[in-house]
Amino acid sequence: MKNGNLVTTIEIKDPQGRVIDTKEVVTYAGLLNRAHQEGLKKVSTELIQAPSKANEMTAISMAEVETEKGVFRDYGDASPENVDSRIIPHIIRMAITRAKARALRDAVNIGIVALEELGNEYQNAEEKKTAFPAQIDTQAKPQTVNAPKSVNNGAQTTSKKPDSSKPGESRHESEGMMSEAQRRYLFRILAENGVNADAGQEYLKQTFGVNSLKEVTKAEASEMINLLLNDAASMLAGVAA
Repeated sequence: MKNGNLVTTIEIKDPQGRVIDTKEVVTYAGLLNRAHQEGLKKVSTELIQAPSKANEMTAISMAEVETEKGVFRDYGDASPENVDSRIIPHIIRMAITRAKARALRDAVNIGIVALEELGNEYQNAEEKKTAFPAQIDTQAKPQTVNAPKSVNNGAQTTSKKPDSSKPGESRHESEGMMSEAQRRYLFRILAENGVNADAGQEYLKQTFGVNSLKEVTKAEASEMINLLLNDAASMLAGVAA
């Protein structure tokens, strides 16, 4: 299988900053782009377990990806034991991200682990080479997995960005949510490619796997902007104008 530029290499550094290893990974942004090339229809998530003292603060999420090839479902977990110390306040968000990455890997038949799935043993990792994903040869097969039992909880997803909030800061400011400028830019790119505001909003919510664009982080918005600038024609093929 030829992975093209979907794969990136990260450098693993020790606490002193010395490179001790390298590892090939795929990125969530690259997986998302590849899924669009293969006819991505829907991305949805469900929080299966909210973190609590009873479960050692472990969050578990399910993600479901639907493409023209079928429906793919997988799970992601996050706890203080398997995330960077800076991510601990945002465990739910990391569990959701890992679930989406794993489901997307199944959907596009990629066996290489995603950067976002790596545990805290890679907290000193740095990306050595970054490139937008190119066309790759895959032969994915549709999968069907029994749906999990939903858990009634009131937990809300939070950003996976480090919590740098200060007294008086709003949720938007402290959690690094998508800015108004990013939102306008995304809709501008969509409009320039013939997608109207209503269709664009539905497309973005489906792509990000959220119910509201207010749930999108700055980092996720930045990834999407870069992907659209790089290959809008392919990503928006079939999107209703």
